Amino acid sequence: MDASHPLLKRKLTFFLITILSVAITVCAIVFFLTKVRIHTVTVENCVYSNEQTVLDAAAIKDGTHSYAISKKKIADAIIAQNPYVSDVRIKRTGATSISITITEDTPCFYINLSGEYIVLSSTLRVLDKYASKEDMAHLSIAPISIVPVKEAPMGKTLVFAQGFEDEGNECIEILSEIAAGKLFGTITNADLSQRFDIRVTYQDKYEIRFGSSKNFTKKLSLVIDTITFLEDPANNYSGAKGIIRANVNGETSFEPTGAVNP
Repeated sequence: MDASHPLLKRKLTFFLITILSVAITVCAIVFFLTKVRIHTVTVENCVYSNEQTVLDAAAIKDGTHSYAISKKKIADAIIAQNPYVSDVRIKRTGATSISITITEDTPCFYINLSGEYIVLSSTLRVLDKYASKEDMAHLSIAPISIVPVKEAPMGKTLVFAQGFEDEGNECIEILSEIAAGKLFGTITNADLSQRFDIRVTYQDKYEIRFGSSKNFTKKLSLVIDTITFLEDPANNYSGAKGIIRANVNGETSFEPTGAVNP
Protein backbone atom coordinates (compact mmCIF):
# COMPACT_ATOMS: atom_id res chain seq x y z
CA MET A 1 0.00 0.00 0.00
CA ASP A 2 1.30 3.43 -0.89
CA ALA A 3 2.64 5.32 2.17
CA SER A 4 0.55 8.27 1.07
CA HIS A 5 -2.66 6.27 1.18
CA PRO A 6 -5.22 7.96 3.52
CA LEU A 7 -5.96 4.74 5.44
CA LEU A 8 -2.29 4.17 6.17
CA LYS A 9 -1.91 7.78 7.28
CA ARG A 10 -4.81 7.39 9.70
CA LYS A 11 -3.28 4.20 11.11
CA LEU A 12 0.07 5.89 11.61
CA THR A 13 -1.58 8.91 13.23
CA PHE A 14 -3.60 6.68 15.59
CA PHE A 15 -0.45 4.71 16.44
CA LEU A 16 1.51 7.85 17.23
CA ILE A 17 -1.33 9.28 19.34
CA THR A 18 -1.56 6.00 21.26
CA ILE A 19 2.18 5.95 21.90
CA LEU A 20 2.10 9.60 23.02
CA SER A 21 -0.89 8.97 25.33
CA VAL A 22 0.83 5.96 26.91
CA ALA A 23 4.02 7.97 27.40
CA ILE A 24 2.15 10.86 29.02
CA THR A 25 0.25 8.46 31.28
CA VAL A 26 3.44 6.70 32.35
CA CYS A 27 5.13 10.03 33.08
CA ALA A 28 2.10 11.20 35.07
CA ILE A 29 2.09 7.97 37.11
CA VAL A 30 5.82 8.21 37.76
CA PHE A 31 5.43 11.88 38.79
CA PHE A 32 2.46 11.08 41.04
CA LEU A 33 4.25 8.21 42.75
CA THR A 34 7.65 9.82 43.14
CA LYS A 35 7.23 13.59 43.18
CA VAL A 36 3.93 14.19 45.04
CA ARG A 37 5.66 13.91 48.39
CA ILE A 38 5.31 16.26 51.36
CA HIS A 39 8.46 18.19 52.21
CA THR A 40 6.96 21.43 53.56
CA VAL A 41 4.26 21.80 56.23
CA THR A 42 3.17 25.28 57.33
CA VAL A 43 0.91 26.26 60.24
CA GLU A 44 -1.27 29.37 60.08
CA ASN A 45 -3.25 31.39 62.67
CA CYS A 46 -1.26 30.33 65.74
CA VAL A 47 -1.92 32.92 68.45
CA TYR A 48 -2.03 31.00 71.71
CA SER A 49 -0.88 27.58 70.52
CA ASN A 50 2.73 26.65 69.88
CA GLU A 51 3.44 26.08 66.18
CA GLN A 52 5.89 23.26 66.85
CA THR A 53 3.38 21.51 69.11
CA VAL A 54 0.84 21.63 66.28
CA LEU A 55 3.41 20.19 63.87
CA ASP A 56 4.36 17.47 66.35
CA ALA A 57 0.70 16.52 66.76
CA ALA A 58 0.22 16.41 62.99
CA ALA A 59 3.15 13.96 62.77
CA ILE A 60 3.53 14.32 58.99
CA LYS A 61 6.86 12.73 58.06
CA ASP A 62 9.03 14.28 55.39
CA GLY A 63 8.52 12.44 52.13
CA THR A 64 5.06 11.13 52.96
CA HIS A 65 2.88 10.85 49.88
CA SER A 66 0.52 13.80 49.75
CA TYR A 67 -2.52 11.60 49.16
CA ALA A 68 -1.58 9.00 51.77
CA ILE A 69 -2.47 11.19 54.75
CA SER A 70 -5.80 11.25 56.58
CA LYS A 71 -6.84 14.85 57.06
CA LYS A 72 -9.41 13.87 59.70
CA LYS A 73 -6.93 11.88 61.78
CA ILE A 74 -4.42 14.71 61.64
CA ALA A 75 -7.06 17.29 62.62
CA ASP A 76 -8.29 15.11 65.51
CA ALA A 77 -4.72 14.65 66.77
CA ILE A 78 -4.00 18.39 66.65
CA ILE A 79 -7.20 19.25 68.54
CA ALA A 80 -6.57 16.52 71.12
CA GLN A 81 -3.06 17.79 71.88
CA ASN A 82 -3.63 21.54 71.61
CA PRO A 83 -6.45 22.72 73.94
CA TYR A 84 -6.81 26.17 72.37
CA VAL A 85 -7.50 24.67 68.94
CA SER A 86 -11.18 24.13 68.13
CA ASP A 87 -10.98 23.53 64.38
CA VAL A 88 -8.38 22.49 61.80
CA ARG A 89 -8.33 22.86 58.01
CA ILE A 90 -5.69 21.03 55.98
CA LYS A 91 -5.01 21.99 52.38
CA ARG A 92 -2.56 20.77 49.75
CA THR A 93 -0.86 23.95 48.52
CA GLY A 94 1.45 22.27 46.01
CA ALA A 95 2.93 18.97 44.95
CA THR A 96 5.26 18.98 47.97
CA SER A 97 3.53 21.26 50.49
CA ILE A 98 0.69 21.14 53.01
CA SER A 99 -0.92 24.04 54.86
CA ILE A 100 -2.53 23.58 58.28
CA THR A 101 -4.88 26.42 59.28
CA ILE A 102 -6.13 26.32 62.85
CA THR A 103 -8.98 28.09 64.61
CA GLU A 104 -8.43 28.84 68.28
CA ASP A 105 -10.86 29.60 71.09
CA THR A 106 -10.24 32.98 72.70
CA PRO A 107 -9.39 32.92 76.43
CA CYS A 108 -12.12 34.90 78.19
CA PHE A 109 -12.30 33.93 81.87
CA TYR A 110 -10.52 32.05 84.62
CA ILE A 111 -11.35 30.28 87.86
CA ASN A 112 -9.25 29.12 90.77
CA LEU A 113 -9.73 25.42 91.33
CA SER A 114 -7.85 23.83 94.21
CA GLY A 115 -5.10 26.43 93.96
CA GLU A 116 -4.74 26.11 90.19
CA TYR A 117 -5.73 28.87 87.78
CA ILE A 118 -7.88 27.49 84.96
CA VAL A 119 -8.13 29.52 81.73
CA LEU A 120 -11.54 29.20 80.06
CA SER A 121 -13.21 30.04 76.78
CA SER A 122 -16.63 31.71 76.61
CA THR A 123 -18.19 28.22 76.67
CA LEU A 124 -16.09 27.27 79.72
CA ARG A 125 -13.83 24.97 77.75
CA VAL A 126 -10.49 24.48 79.54
CA LEU A 127 -7.72 26.10 77.50
CA ASP A 128 -4.80 26.24 79.90
CA LYS A 129 -3.72 25.87 83.52
CA TYR A 130 -1.31 27.98 85.56
CA ALA A 131 0.18 27.71 89.02
CA SER A 132 -0.17 31.45 89.72
CA LYS A 133 -1.93 34.57 88.48
CA GLU A 134 1.42 36.09 87.58
CA ASP A 135 2.07 33.31 85.08
CA MET A 136 -1.01 34.27 83.07
CA ALA A 137 -0.54 38.04 83.31
CA HIS A 138 -0.20 38.19 79.51
CA LEU A 139 -3.84 37.14 79.12
CA SER A 140 -6.54 39.80 79.41
CA ILE A 141 -9.14 37.63 81.10
CA ALA A 142 -11.62 38.16 83.92
CA PRO A 143 -12.01 36.07 87.07
CA ILE A 144 -15.38 34.41 87.50
CA SER A 145 -17.16 32.61 90.31
CA ILE A 146 -19.47 29.81 89.26
CA VAL A 147 -21.30 26.82 90.70
CA PRO A 148 -19.16 23.97 92.12
CA VAL A 149 -16.85 22.27 89.64
CA LYS A 150 -15.89 18.61 89.86
CA GLU A 151 -12.97 18.64 87.43
CA ALA A 152 -11.37 20.66 84.64
CA PRO A 153 -10.10 18.34 81.87
CA MET A 154 -7.80 20.03 79.36
CA GLY A 155 -9.53 20.84 76.08
CA LYS A 156 -12.94 19.88 77.48
CA THR A 157 -15.82 21.79 79.06
CA LEU A 158 -15.75 22.06 82.84
CA VAL A 159 -17.38 19.13 84.59
CA PHE A 160 -19.77 20.47 87.21
CA ALA A 161 -20.37 18.81 90.55
CA GLN A 162 -23.27 16.40 90.83
CA GLY A 163 -26.55 18.25 91.22
CA PHE A 164 -25.19 21.45 89.64
CA GLU A 165 -25.24 20.40 85.99
CA ASP A 166 -28.26 22.57 85.07
CA GLU A 167 -26.86 25.61 86.84
CA GLY A 168 -23.52 25.02 85.14
CA ASN A 169 -25.16 24.98 81.72
CA GLU A 170 -26.91 28.25 82.60
CA CYS A 171 -23.50 29.73 83.44
CA ILE A 172 -22.22 28.69 80.01
CA GLU A 173 -25.20 30.29 78.26
CA ILE A 174 -24.86 33.55 80.20
CA LEU A 175 -21.10 33.89 79.79
CA SER A 176 -21.28 32.98 76.09
CA GLU A 177 -23.85 35.71 75.56
CA ILE A 178 -21.74 38.25 77.42
CA ALA A 179 -18.61 37.28 75.47
CA ALA A 180 -20.45 37.61 72.16
CA GLY A 181 -21.81 41.09 72.94
CA LYS A 182 -20.65 44.64 73.46
CA LEU A 183 -19.57 44.06 77.07
CA PHE A 184 -16.84 41.63 76.02
CA GLY A 185 -13.42 42.95 77.02
CA THR A 186 -14.89 45.32 79.63
CA ILE A 187 -15.87 42.75 82.25
CA THR A 188 -13.45 42.67 85.19
CA ASN A 189 -15.34 40.15 87.31
CA ALA A 190 -18.41 37.93 87.16
CA ASP A 191 -20.17 36.07 89.96
CA LEU A 192 -22.59 33.37 88.80
CA SER A 193 -22.30 31.22 91.89
CA GLN A 194 -25.81 32.15 93.04
CA ARG A 195 -28.49 31.20 90.53
CA PHE A 196 -30.81 34.08 91.48
CA ASP A 197 -28.18 36.71 92.18
CA ILE A 198 -26.03 37.03 89.04
CA ARG A 199 -23.51 39.85 89.28
CA VAL A 200 -21.06 41.22 86.72
CA THR A 201 -18.54 44.04 87.18
CA TYR A 202 -17.90 46.47 84.34
CA GLN A 203 -14.38 47.98 84.30
CA ASP A 204 -14.27 47.95 88.12
CA LYS A 205 -16.79 50.79 87.86
CA TYR A 206 -20.31 49.39 87.71
CA GLU A 207 -21.58 46.37 89.57
CA ILE A 208 -24.37 45.01 87.39
CA ARG A 209 -27.00 42.96 89.21
CA PHE A 210 -29.10 40.80 86.89
CA GLY A 211 -30.95 38.80 89.53
CA SER A 212 -31.84 35.50 87.82
CA SER A 213 -31.12 34.45 84.25
CA LYS A 214 -34.76 35.01 83.29
CA ASN A 215 -35.03 37.33 80.26
CA PHE A 216 -31.25 37.66 80.36
CA THR A 217 -30.91 38.73 76.72
CA LYS A 218 -33.34 41.59 77.19
CA LYS A 219 -31.78 42.64 80.49
CA LEU A 220 -28.29 42.59 78.98
CA SER A 221 -29.44 44.86 76.15
CA LEU A 222 -30.97 47.30 78.61
CA VAL A 223 -27.80 47.30 80.71
CA ILE A 224 -25.72 48.16 77.65
CA ASP A 225 -28.06 51.06 76.88
CA THR A 226 -27.78 52.22 80.49
CA ILE A 227 -23.96 52.10 80.42
CA THR A 228 -23.95 54.06 77.16
CA PHE A 229 -26.11 56.72 78.84
CA LEU A 230 -23.94 56.83 81.98
CA GLU A 231 -20.68 57.05 80.03
CA ASP A 232 -21.88 60.05 78.01
CA PRO A 233 -20.27 63.13 79.67
CA ALA A 234 -23.30 65.19 78.70
CA ASN A 235 -25.40 63.29 81.25
CA ASN A 236 -23.07 64.10 84.19
CA TYR A 237 -22.68 60.48 85.35
CA SER A 238 -19.40 59.52 83.65
CA GLY A 239 -17.38 60.24 86.80
CA ALA A 240 -19.58 58.12 89.04
CA LYS A 241 -19.36 54.47 89.95
CA GLY A 242 -22.18 52.43 91.37
CA ILE A 243 -24.73 49.67 91.00
CA ILE A 244 -26.86 48.98 87.93
CA ARG A 245 -29.91 46.84 88.59
CA ALA A 246 -31.64 45.09 85.73
CA ASN A 247 -35.23 44.07 86.43
CA VAL A 248 -37.36 41.37 84.82
CA ASN A 249 -40.01 43.94 83.89
CA GLY A 250 -37.65 45.64 81.45
CA GLU A 251 -36.26 48.43 83.56
CA THR A 252 -32.84 49.38 84.90
CA SER A 253 -31.80 51.64 87.74
CA PHE A 254 -28.49 53.18 88.75
CA GLU A 255 -27.39 53.74 92.34
CA PRO A 256 -24.21 55.85 92.63
CA THR A 257 -21.86 54.61 95.34
CA GLY A 258 -18.89 56.90 94.79
CA ALA A 259 -16.63 58.66 92.34
CA VAL A 260 -14.12 57.14 89.97
CA ASN A 261 -10.55 57.72 91.09
CA PRO A 262 -8.82 60.16 88.71
